[in-house]
Amino acid sequence: MTMATAADESLEDDADAIPALRRQIDALDEAIVRLVAERARVSGRVQAARINSGGTRVELGRERVVLDGYRQALGPDGGLIGDAVLRVCRGAR
Repeated sequence: MTMATAADESLEDDADAIPALRRQIDALDEAIVRLVAERARVSGRVQAARINSGGTRVELGRERVVLDGYRQALGPDGGLIGDAVLRVCRGAR
């Protein structure tokens, strides 16, 4: 078997794996959506408790901590993901 043939088979194997890999990505996306929705519900409860105790709906210091966690875990672009999650979870009250 030549190198080109081995490389071609490797590409075919990769191409054959695409549907299964996409199903795995779809399952991960579904889990992310469920987790963000759950986070939004819990965040709403925190916001309500803060407002009911005379505080503000949004606590910027806490948001900075959350964003830092995303950046530390995912690198510089993690802040973008963290910001999107915070926007979704802030709601519009």
